[in-house]
Amino acid sequence: MISVRKEVLTDYGCRVLEAAGVPKDEAAFVTECLVNNDLKGYTTHGVGRIPWYIPGFKEGRTYPFGKTGVKIKILRETPAATIVDGCGGIGFTVAKQAMELTIEKAKRVGMATTGCHNLGHIGRVGMWAEMALEHDMIGVALQGVRGAFTTPWGGIESRLPPNPISVAIPTGHGSPFVMDICIAPSSGAKMYNLVQRGEEAPPGWLIDKEGNPTQDPNVFLGGGGTMLPLGQEGLGYKGYALSMVLSVLSGPLIGAYDFESHRPTSSAFLGAIDIAAFTPIDEFKRSMDDMVADIKSSKLAKGFKEILIPGEGARAREEQALKSGVPIPDWGWQSMMETAKELGVDTSVYKVEAGSVSLHP
Repeated sequence: MISVRKEVLTDYGCRVLEAAGVPKDEAAFVTECLVNNDLKGYTTHGVGRIPWYIPGFKEGRTYPFGKTGVKIKILRETPAATIVDGCGGIGFTVAKQAMELTIEKAKRVGMATTGCHNLGHIGRVGMWAEMALEHDMIGVALQGVRGAFTTPWGGIESRLPPNPISVAIPTGHGSPFVMDICIAPSSGAKMYNLVQRGEEAPPGWLIDKEGNPTQDPNVFLGGGGTMLPLGQEGLGYKGYALSMVLSVLSGPLIGAYDFESHRPTSSAFLGAIDIAAFTPIDEFKRSMDDMVADIKSSKLAKGFKEILIPGEGARAREEQALKSGVPIPDWGWQSMMETAKELGVDTSVYKVEAGSVSLHP
């Protein structure tokens, strides 16, 4: 494991994306999103993800908007709802435009939603829900993923996507509430990381193609196995039901559904709720603070030092990462360097010494 500073990650992301054909401004924005994820501890959706995106640019499956001049295209709308075509654009760029549109509509009518399809990977969905916070709104974001990760309750074959979802809620003091999870035991990137580290998955996550319990992540990554629905033993039907609901919102509801594969296409469902349309914002924030205080007042279980609300852990990790850098596995850094060299990027500016990376421009 090596420690990589924010400025190094930023330099790498901008250089590599620009070398892959992404215009300077758009490369800077995408990099900012990815570095933000790294700092918060979501390294599976950080700068190390760039090598996964490059093939999409090369094969023409994803288009940098700054290069083509394309913007999202509105296909259908009402005062509160919008369906947009992402025109194959980079998911980060599409999601930003779509969430800005959603927030502006929510300001006018109280709450609004936008369904997007035909776009690239939008990364950590929490980024887009969090955009609503600065407007004193509640943000909602989820992505429909074409690939199937989990089996339905009672099945042994993959039929449902991981269903990443985030809800961001402002508070008066301290950290805002930011739920950012997937409705599956793990993301695909985390399973890949387990394989790279030679580690097993926790019990109860996976079954093989015959339906037998397994902890071997290779069984999931190409071995015909699948993930079980989220939930404690015997309660997977709850995760299964929730996964179906989110699949509907990010699929059939917004017209993002592939009838050949019987699964959602690459899509996103974004929402914004203007709190002031329902209750005075100051009263809402006081109520949130009271709720948080009450929750934190619970007696602690063994092994716990404090009770955190969703989002607080990421905020603490960000503060630490800004001081000491982002921990990245050696194999992850190596993959990043290989991608940079393939694109003709000079990697000699990155010096690895004593377990950390410094920048020598």
